[in-house]
Amino acid sequence: MMPRITQHSAADVPHRKRTVAADIFVSEDAISDIIEHAAKGVSENAEVMGLLAGNVYNDDDGQYAVVNKVVTSGLLSSEVSVRFDPSGMEALFDALDSLDFEYVIVGWYHSHLGIGCFMSDTDISTHTSSFGETGFAMVADPIKEEIKVFKGSKDGPKEASMVVMESHTHMA
Repeated sequence: MMPRITQHSAADVPHRKRTVAADIFVSEDAISDIIEHAAKGVSENAEVMGLLAGNVYNDDDGQYAVVNKVVTSGLLSSEVSVRFDPSGMEALFDALDSLDFEYVIVGWYHSHLGIGCFMSDTDISTHTSSFGETGFAMVADPIKEEIKVFKGSKDGPKEASMVVMESHTHMA
């Protein structure tokens, strides 16, 4: 099964009021998995990456996303670059298929090693080619102990607001 990515029409997005003004709500489990994955990358002197699985909603203030889980697979990476290993795509799709909820891929995450959280020209190109003007990119720097999230826009990804929610919480 091919994963669903957030490029969609506004008519396809369910309406659900958020209780806090934020662009993206991320479960504690997903944040913990990203932090753990990024820390493993530090020990291997390599960046890491994965996909953000959840849902997208509209309310009177616009569109927002909820991330319940992250998935990843084999990577080809160095201390300054990362991409999915083409030989690991079947494992990535299997990991997505094993998720126990209806999801869309709302974005991706990757790490930087000690240089801070920002979107490099390569990151912007990757985001734009995969998500267009939609979707989220999360950058974790485990050395500086930072995480930032960016939201797609017609002018390229812009820093977004994030709320970390308890993993058993399903409301945003």
